[in-house]
Amino acid sequence: MGLTTAFHYQIPWRAKSGHPGHHASTQTGGGVEYQGTVPFASQPDARRLDVRAMLADPFGQLMVKSFRQRAAIPVYLLADVSASMGFGNKLGQLAAFGEVLAWSAWRTGDPFGCLACDGAIRWDLSLPLRWHKGVAAEWRGQIERFQPRSGQHDGLPEAALHLGRQRALVFLVSDFHLPEPELDALFHALALHDVVPVVLWDSGEYERLPNFGLAELHDPETGQRRRLFLRPSLREKIALSFKQRRERLQSLCSAHGRAAFFLADPFDAEAMTRYFYPA
Repeated sequence: MGLTTAFHYQIPWRAKSGHPGHHASTQTGGGVEYQGTVPFASQPDARRLDVRAMLADPFGQLMVKSFRQRAAIPVYLLADVSASMGFGNKLGQLAAFGEVLAWSAWRTGDPFGCLACDGAIRWDLSLPLRWHKGVAAEWRGQIERFQPRSGQHDGLPEAALHLGRQRALVFLVSDFHLPEPELDALFHALALHDVVPVVLWDSGEYERLPNFGLAELHDPETGQRRRLFLRPSLREKIALSFKQRRERLQSLCSAHGRAAFFLADPFDAEAMTRYFYPA
């Protein structure tokens, strides 16, 4: 997957940043989004004098046209690198998605940052918020080579304290193999921000299973691993469990603002664009 791959995103809220960018802003000034006429004293810019408004004003005030600026927003990848993310090629998918996200943010004119977390914030796998023209191959290699061991997720809500006070677009990438009360608490911790839940599953967890034989499986409800002797009926039960989990995750994520996006392997950038721009 090369850096020519990108997707487009949009936000339903107005940015408060003073840095010029792509998104609708609360700031007034040299933008192109017309919002009306105001007295010259409030926005003293003689280039925007509105002659018609001045002629119509009974007090003969100087009036100017007022426009809203376009602004940049912070874009973060909040990445779960706990033990369950070591299954299959999840970390490879995470690294590839992060690369595309950083490139997409740069093309849009937004700064990008990454916070990787397990039981704590993994600063060695994180990236500071800045304008990245893509991300270094070194960072992607670090993610791909990382061997997760911690079964804890305490770093995820802790990361909310490091996202800043300005509202950000946060891509929360995880397999979401957390108990639902923990997920609910995580969304509450991130309530200031616009959170895009990106669910990263490996089809080997529930689909590419043998009809018969021993297999080590991860229970998405309890977070535990166990060995099972597979047979067709148990295989169907596991697939049903993941289907039901998917439905509950959709309900939980939607209740906190946005529907979940289930990341396919390989990642489909056009599908991500359609997520933000549904037909």
